[in-house]
Amino acid sequence: MVVPHEVLLAPRDFVNRKPALEWSDGFWADDSGHARVGVCSGLPGVGKTAFVRRSVEKAIASGRFADGQLCVEFGSGPGERTSVSDGLAACLAALGIATDAIPSSLKERSNRLRSITAEKSVLIVLEDVTDAAQVVPFVPGGPTSAVLVTSNKLLTELVLDGAWGHHLEPLDGIAGTHLLTALVGERVEREPLAVAELVRRCAGLPVALKLTAARLLARPSLRVEALVASIDADDSGVAPFTRAGWEKVTAVFSESYEALDGEAARLFRLLGIFPGRDLAAETLDVLLDRGPVVRDAAIYSLIDAGFLVEDSAGRMSLHPLLSQYAAQLSEYMDHSADREAALARVASHLVRRAAQADRKIMGEKRFRCTPDEVATGAESPFADDRDDTAAYAWFEVERANLLDLQRVVAAKGWHDWSWQLAEALSALYSQRRYFVDWTVSSEIGAASAHRAGNVRAEARLRSYVSRPLLELEQFERAHDELLVKAFPLAEAIGEGRLLGSVWEMIGRYRDVMGDPAGALEAYTHSSALFEAENDARGIAFVTVFRAQMLYRLGDLESAERTARSAVERLRALPKPEPKMEGRALTELGKISAERGEYAGARAQLDNAISILTTGGGYAFYAAGAHEQVFRLAERTQDTELMRTSLEQMLVIHRDLGSARVRELTEQLAQLTDRS
Repeated sequence: MVVPHEVLLAPRDFVNRKPALEWSDGFWADDSGHARVGVCSGLPGVGKTAFVRRSVEKAIASGRFADGQLCVEFGSGPGERTSVSDGLAACLAALGIATDAIPSSLKERSNRLRSITAEKSVLIVLEDVTDAAQVVPFVPGGPTSAVLVTSNKLLTELVLDGAWGHHLEPLDGIAGTHLLTALVGERVEREPLAVAELVRRCAGLPVALKLTAARLLARPSLRVEALVASIDADDSGVAPFTRAGWEKVTAVFSESYEALDGEAARLFRLLGIFPGRDLAAETLDVLLDRGPVVRDAAIYSLIDAGFLVEDSAGRMSLHPLLSQYAAQLSEYMDHSADREAALARVASHLVRRAAQADRKIMGEKRFRCTPDEVATGAESPFADDRDDTAAYAWFEVERANLLDLQRVVAAKGWHDWSWQLAEALSALYSQRRYFVDWTVSSEIGAASAHRAGNVRAEARLRSYVSRPLLELEQFERAHDELLVKAFPLAEAIGEGRLLGSVWEMIGRYRDVMGDPAGALEAYTHSSALFEAENDARGIAFVTVFRAQMLYRLGDLESAERTARSAVERLRALPKPEPKMEGRALTELGKISAERGEYAGARAQLDNAISILTTGGGYAFYAAGAHEQVFRLAERTQDTELMRTSLEQMLVIHRDLGSARVRELTEQLAQLTDRS
């Protein structure tokens, strides 16, 4: 398994904050025998993230946290914040827990993370925390793991409960001078009074000091005193920051902004309206819309001037304070039509990429409401990949941005893009078990589809969101979305594939609610509708579910006939479906074993295991087939086969990071003792 290293590198020009680093040294060395929690608080822009990253680098260099460093960014902007539950899911996935083994509820996810970190040395960095309740579920289970938090708030509740707290103050005159000297050189030492005034004008905020340093470096003959005078003379007319104490840095930003050329200044302003936290080069290209030569020059100018930052993952961003300033500039200086056009370009680009990633992950034949031309309007970067790794990676890195974008386009009335994003994002959410994000996105998307008058898309989104709602045990809400809202809409439209997919969701709902007869009825309706539409994939999938319900109802003859039909239908599809074929064969094995046909059951289960093992990514279902072999061995009292099956299950569940490892280990030990 790859050890996660999610905490980005610290900036090279980090000022040696001696008291803060001494605090972190003590925090890392804490050997009190329980998991450590550290809280670094301070004003926005004071340098909390840079300090935490430097502190983490020191800890890693000293040999700590060999099992990985995780990072969850809750988000500092006005957009949708990462949920605790989905943050936990991301941490579990990064630690090697297979998607199918990640629990559904927040409590179970927290317990699973605590169990893993009881046996590993892991650091979890939580950025932009606003409430102590966000931190508690991430607290590790062992003394060699830790949580380090950044927050604008003191989070005294955590500190009173034993967390280490440190409030990072703005740089004083000495530290600010140190930073300017490190960035600019000895030149600033010739004007100590002017430098002290410059630090004061920058409010001790590193982001403002770095901008002034870049200005001095760009003009070697510029005196610090003249720069201070230029800042004092600022008359840009741009509205100051609304948060108390930030007005004084507006002039600092303005002085540096005025030195930019036209295209760099335009790009800076447009970055202020980008509805996300960071962006890839191709998204920035779309935002600027000027061609490679102008684009590269503008990017270089912004980086050189200290505005734009490119992190160690190759993504670019503005500091949140600069983003706020850029947004104010754009509103003040840019025509509304230009702002709308830039945002529309970005929305169109990201919606298309999301649709392309969805098709790569879920296949072309999946039922969708998004028109094909949305994905086919430009070349897909995922088309040539042998698997869906690149599509997943793109979705993961853009996940927060896409949800922020969905909120923005919905608020602007661009409802088609909003619901199309919701539909595409469900590919990621369903496969990676981001159930909270899924419900939020679907709620926005369904409302947008309703406002756009797209009843088809509204019905699809409302029915499909019943899946995460069931996983989150929000049964009443799942019922309302599926049966009260989605089903009447789909029935009124009368489109076969749509109504078939809704009936399939009704079957899943009834199954979860303990009504196998009702689920079978729903799946039968779904199958008939798919049959009328010649939807071979839909028929094959639902046939597997029908076989499962027939087995649970005790109709073994019909269950066997249906399961065999499912296998035949799946094998006839143009694209192999190894997961569903393996599940159908496992069902056949269960049925044959129940009927006393042990040789046939063993052959079917072995076949299922072979398909699920070689198909890639289906270990969870392979473990289920091994479990059926174990139960078959129990029936035939084949102790050796029982042991072999348990050993195979244990290997798979250990690789998956499943919570069943202890149970299976004990079961294997008991079997060994008996024999």
